This record gives sequence, structure tokens and C-alpha cells, in this order.
Amino acid sequence: MNNKNLLFDPGRRQFLSSLLPLCSMSCLSLGGLLNNHESSDGSQEKVIKHKFQKEWGHTYEEAFKWRYGYYIEIMEEFSKYLGRKKLIEMIMRAVDDSNPISENDDPNFSFLEWIGGGEYYQNMMTWEIIERSEKAYEMKVSECLWAKTFQERNAADIGYATVCYSDFSAAKTSHSKITLVRTKTIMQGHGYCDHRWIWEG
Repeated sequence: MNNKNLLFDPGRRQFLSSLLPLCSMSCLSLGGLLNNHESSDGSQEKVIKHKFQKEWGHTYEEAFKWRYGYYIEIMEEFSKYLGRKKLIEMIMRAVDDSNPISENDDPNFSFLEWIGGGEYYQNMMTWEIIERSEKAYEMKVSECLWAKTFQERNAADIGYATVCYSDFSAAKTSHSKITLVRTKTIMQGHGYCDHRWIWEG
């Protein structure tokens, strides 16, 4: 079953949200300064938003190119001072530090609910579910907008260290009994990503 509209949200990828000023998904639609709201008497009234709340439209791909392009440029400059190998090591260390292993696991945590996910990834990846059970969730990703964005800038190593590598620690951050097993990623030049999350609870 190959379906890019499946629900999936296995991890938070906290490092990205803390390191980058990522564009919120709410600004991926067209809008204006004025919104119509219904008042208590049923009439329509116009609410003027602050200019910071103005919506502007662009595609997911445009958003990725814009935000990650800036990030890549900064990392490329750092690499001139640190060397490429040192830069990648530092990014991975920062990823680990920003995703500490959970010390106080939620006793009501549900692995099945955790892999149920939301709509966030639907327009960024295409995947096929291989297994979905109480003990494991495996998926094969055939398209990835993160990989496309970084590869087009010849920065796949930065992309892997920033985005893909974080999946391992993000799983443990969600719950200490979740382990990610993965041997291939599109970011590294493979034809697909073979994510498999194992629930050891």
C-alpha cells in the first residue's frame, strides 16, 4: 500500500524546531489582514489582525528551500572554519543533547497512538507501511522533501546530521522503550528509507 496521505508522526525532530526559525505550516496558505467572524447577534464583523499575523502563500517545497537554504549557507560557512568532519560531529552532538532520553515515561503512553500521527508529514514524504502492530511500526519511504532540499544544495551530509540522525534520539525522547532501526536513507543516496520503530514495553 503506497500512500502519501497516510497519517504518521513518529518523532518531534526537536532539534530542527529549536535550531531553525522553521516556517509554521499555518503560513502555507493564502490569506489577508481581515477575517470575518460572527458576532453574538449573528452578524458578520471584521477583525483586523496585526501585520505579524498576515498570512502569505507558498508551496512546501518553496518553504523548505527558503528556510533550509539559509541554514545550509550558515553551516557551509561554519565548515570553512571547523572543517566538514568537525561540523557534522558538532551537529550530531547538538542533536543528541537536544533530544535527551526520557527519564519520566508516561505510564499511559500508547505506542499505537504515537505512530498514529498527524497531517504534518503528508505533504513532505511518500511511504508504504510494511508493518503496523503493537510491537513494531515499519515504513518504506520513497520520497522525502528534506532529502530533495539538501541534496539539491550538495549538502546531504548536513541534512543527514540535522534531520535524519535526529530520528534516533527523538524516538528515545518520546519514550525510553522505543528504538529506531534503520539501515538506509534517501538523504545518504539510497533509493529509500527503511524506518522500523520497535516497542520494547
